[in-house]
Amino acid sequence: MSKNDHHRPSLAGDKLVPFPQSRTRPSGDPRGFRDLGVSRLVREVGMVQPNLKGHWCSRCQGIWFGFVGEVECPVCGNRHG
Repeated sequence: MSKNDHHRPSLAGDKLVPFPQSRTRPSGDPRGFRDLGVSRLVREVGMVQPNLKGHWCSRCQGIWFGFVGEVECPVCGNRHG
């Protein structure tokens, strides 16, 4: 036991509450999701792979890729997820 182990909380008896949507694949195509492409900003600035995040578009039922602060689907313009 290291000298820092006494600061760690005990996990015995703790209950984990799983998120029901985590690690699930949306249906739509063989890969599990409909790829809506990348945002206009990503096309203008260039793809910086570690900084791209997937964003869900409920209208298109797919995932588009852009930077963290972007909210507008590149396909339909939906801004409400």
